Amino acid sequence: MIATTRDVIVIGSSMGGVEALSALVAQFPADLPASVLVVQHLAEESPGVLSEILDRNGPLTAVTATDGMSLERGRIYVAPSDRHLLATPQGIRVVFGARENRSRPAIDPLFRTAAVHFRNRVIGVVLTGLLGDGSAGLYAVARCGGAAVIQSPDDAACPEMPRRALDRVGDAHVVALAQMGQLIDRLSRQPAPPAPDVPEAMAIEARLTERVLGIDDKDELPGKPTSFTCPECSGAIKEIEEGSGRRYRCRVGHAYTLDDLLAEKTTALEETLWMALQTLEERAAMLSSMARDDRSRGWMRNAERYETRARETRVHAERLRELLRSLAA
Repeated sequence: MIATTRDVIVIGSSMGGVEALSALVAQFPADLPASVLVVQHLAEESPGVLSEILDRNGPLTAVTATDGMSLERGRIYVAPSDRHLLATPQGIRVVFGARENRSRPAIDPLFRTAAVHFRNRVIGVVLTGLLGDGSAGLYAVARCGGAAVIQSPDDAACPEMPRRALDRVGDAHVVALAQMGQLIDRLSRQPAPPAPDVPEAMAIEARLTERVLGIDDKDELPGKPTSFTCPECSGAIKEIEEGSGRRYRCRVGHAYTLDDLLAEKTTALEETLWMALQTLEERAAMLSSMARDDRSRGWMRNAERYETRARETRVHAERLRELLRSLAA
């Protein structure tokens, strides 16, 4: 039997990340036996040249990821601006989903999907950056049997993101950037340990992330209700406990660390659209509930009227989803 190795490397960075990523990929050997997926926080108007920078700075071919690409060893896939990058057994997903930790692309969706689908085959790497994106994702990588690597906070241009990750994954490999490439190469060639079972809540959240603007099974969102509302869509938020940490996620997919939730900042247009989608979905659910109540009382005409209004509301919600999708066009 051929031993399983860690052949999926996911890397997340934010402020100061372009320089850190350039230095890291320069250390990779040309025969690195793994696929490398990179999320660097980008502005929506970013020209998308990070893949060209990484391609020039190291021996591995780097490309901007597109939806449906196959994962190949020895290649670097970079998240495009204003899209989430996800890793699945069917290949790469590039999706216009709800922001996580106020970012799109965000680090946690990539790490979470890689952890759930590839478990002990994953190496998760958190580099320099602000706030806490990547900390929950790195916890998912470690919890599912992968290896966790963090840039030493003292070595990072912005130490906050590495510190938050270290708070969540205390037994991670913590190294200076200059030694990180050698460590990752060594980890990628070692036999991976046995893979533990994936926690059900983590698998559900990964599935919802991949489903993006779909409407099915939203009630399966893990976590417990809170009194908070989402700063981007004003929907109800659930609290998700993972080990010693906690995160927050709303019904349509916005997710936050506690610090990111407190650091509320959004664009007015997207906030309005998500709010409208949330309201329409709740209105349809309430109309359906009223129809069921009236039907149980034998008030068939009222029930039919409510059902018609519920169907019309779902049509409006679908039109709004199409409008949200059109923002990606």
